[in-house]
Amino acid sequence: MSSSYLSAAEPNELLVVNFATESNYYPFEYLNEQQELEGFDIDIANAVCRAANLSCSFHPQSFDSLLLTLQFGRFDAVIAALDITDERKEKVDFSDSYYKNPPVFVSVKSSSDEFSIAGKFIGVKANTSNQDYLIRYAKEDSFIISYLTVSDALIDLKNGKIDGAFADYAVIADFLKQEENEKYFSIRRTENMFIHEFSQGYGIAVKKGNDQLRERLNLGLKKIVENGTYQKIYDLYF
Repeated sequence: MSSSYLSAAEPNELLVVNFATESNYYPFEYLNEQQELEGFDIDIANAVCRAANLSCSFHPQSFDSLLLTLQFGRFDAVIAALDITDERKEKVDFSDSYYKNPPVFVSVKSSSDEFSIAGKFIGVKANTSNQDYLIRYAKEDSFIISYLTVSDALIDLKNGKIDGAFADYAVIADFLKQEENEKYFSIRRTENMFIHEFSQGYGIAVKKGNDQLRERLNLGLKKIVENGTYQKIYDLYF
């Protein structure tokens, strides 16, 4: 069902919502061994759907095409660790934020507390708010290398091909838990300004003007926070 039909529904009616997402951004959305979508975002969306009388399905797409799927009416909503930024709000509308955490720089461990990215090669996922932020506000004469996935950047970091990577805290925290990565790498800087001045946190995107669906999603988010479901899901992943 397209967004134009959704907007005509009454709040007490069951709405069918087709979510676009991605499938390679652990722990937010990923495929399990059965090739089924799982992750923090998926669990949050399912909980919101149950709380707000929505019948939801999830469809993996390439990250850089997600917002376009809304504009062309292919899907009704997008949940994919999307930062709410002023630039994105010109194209789509967002629910209230459901997750806030600043991204971090990860690099080789050092005995020094000082960390600078000047003159260094820094990997970041392409076409993301993290990349946009680096280019606009935190380039510091570094060389920004874009990757299809954060995993690709972290592989190059381990192989010494780049000096550092810039990604969401939860993704880097998971990386440090794997194998013996924590022996050799650490979070060197947390980019707090990102949350304070650039992003309002993660939100669920809907087509511009689809207030009916946006409000229903906000209702669901409010309910799962109040009844403790949100905290249970958060504790499961973080």
